[in-house]
Amino acid sequence: MDPRCIGNAIPALRRRAVLSGSCALLFGSAWPALADIKAVEGAASKEGQVTWYVASIDSRNAETAGQIFTTKYGIKVNVVRAASQIMFQRLSQDLAQGAANADVFSSVDIANFIDLKQEGALALYRPENAARLFPVFQNLDPDGYFYSTVASVIALAYNTQKVRAADAPKSWTDLLDPKWTDKIALGHPAYSGFAGSWAAQMYKLYGKSYFERMAKLRPQVSRSLLDATTLLTSGERWVTASPISPLVESADKGNPIAIVYPSDGSILVQTPSAVMKNAPHPNAARLFMEFLLSVEFSQVLIKARYESMRPDVKPLPGVKPVSEIKTIRPTLDDQVKGIPAIAELWRDIFGQ
Repeated sequence: MDPRCIGNAIPALRRRAVLSGSCALLFGSAWPALADIKAVEGAASKEGQVTWYVASIDSRNAETAGQIFTTKYGIKVNVVRAASQIMFQRLSQDLAQGAANADVFSSVDIANFIDLKQEGALALYRPENAARLFPVFQNLDPDGYFYSTVASVIALAYNTQKVRAADAPKSWTDLLDPKWTDKIALGHPAYSGFAGSWAAQMYKLYGKSYFERMAKLRPQVSRSLLDATTLLTSGERWVTASPISPLVESADKGNPIAIVYPSDGSILVQTPSAVMKNAPHPNAARLFMEFLLSVEFSQVLIKARYESMRPDVKPLPGVKPVSEIKTIRPTLDDQVKGIPAIAELWRDIFGQ
């Protein structure tokens, strides 16, 4: 399915599937808006498993988080990982077919959650841990249908075996230098939420001409910015835009990668999670949502070089907190309207 058509997979047919699949939640046991952790934990243990559709972190860290949850609660976590729009496409197809597969959905593209909320596909739930986040990460959805569970900074990076520090790009506009012809790796904004957030902000800052000039440099475009990091590590491409986490993890393994916080601003992306209304394991889903806002999950994120979400979880030594770098913070409107618009423009300019 073309990502541009994903929104069309959530009309009346899917709405009926969502509502019919959630009757037990709506009428059999009305859920309280506020969390009752002990009650949720007891019921979740009887369900025994939870399925997590995740695009906001990589597979390895998602599996690590799942293992920690399983160790703590004895509940199996089925991790299903893909790029943002691929994951949303799968979820949309599930809903259109009346299939209740996902319990919790985590993605980079906030627009996905706006669509799901409007179509009645998300469960109203107010996790107890939500109030323990930094204020900047609270109330992403004041109505309580989705919550910020991961925060990432998108910056520049280069291969140190191919590029000298003095020659590395220092700003997003430096990427347009002709010397980077055939040397740039990027993600596709129609498939990757991170790539979409980056592209939407580049358009907001510099307009259509930014991408017209970029296209002349023949960047290698993968579906995900994580793929772009792999191309950078291998030396196939020399510079990229990427979330900090995979870059630092790769550098920690001895790969020749250096990060540059661009002078025109690194992009701070908040990525949400939500409990599905037709979740096959509704109690385990709610307990897992609590976990995604917990100290334990925040510690997983910190080790993977994502941003600290809670004041009681400190960043690793040597890692710059958001407060110490210039950031661009996309608005909700930027993400809901800007990402789909830039995906269309991208196809027109890059032909893919």
